[in-house]
Amino acid sequence: MTMFAVLAEDRSDVESLVVLIRRISGTENATIQRKGFSGCGELCRKAGSHIRDFAEKGATHFIVCHDSDGNPPADVRKKVRESIEARFDMPKDCCIVVPVEELEAWIIADEEAIRKAIPTLVIGQVARPEAVPSPKEWLVDESRRGRSRPLYVPTIHNAKVAEHLDLKKVEQKCPSFGELVQFVRKAP
Repeated sequence: MTMFAVLAEDRSDVESLVVLIRRISGTENATIQRKGFSGCGELCRKAGSHIRDFAEKGATHFIVCHDSDGNPPADVRKKVRESIEARFDMPKDCCIVVPVEELEAWIIADEEAIRKAIPTLVIGQVARPEAVPSPKEWLVDESRRGRSRPLYVPTIHNAKVAEHLDLKKVEQKCPSFGELVQFVRKAP
């Protein structure tokens, strides 16, 4: 039986990924082990030992998510892989997902999903979300227009928006999301 484990830079990314994995796999009740870190440095330092612990607890498929933050995704993937392999043998069923810029690019790929999660927030369609510099900050700024406080708060809203994302639309606009979809769908 497939059991996923998700490791990401922070808890918000982990919770969003859990929602997405359940939706992609079609198993809404799936048990998914998870660990959110306090940034990319801690993720790289500690992911290997957490993968080992999750494997001992029955996890069979591992997803490690690290934003590219303006760096080439291949370089980020290599850095994460090397940091894990320095502490633990990389499991064969491990996917290092690197959202281009930030995971929030996937969120802004579907303006309708944002509106469903935050009805008072209307943003325009973004044709190439992975080309938006700092999508998290962009979305916060868009939600602040004409207001003293933003309507969108990543730690509160990312997982809620993920529940409504049109997965095909996000996959078409964000190639990095397609890597996650392919990995989850391949799992037995």
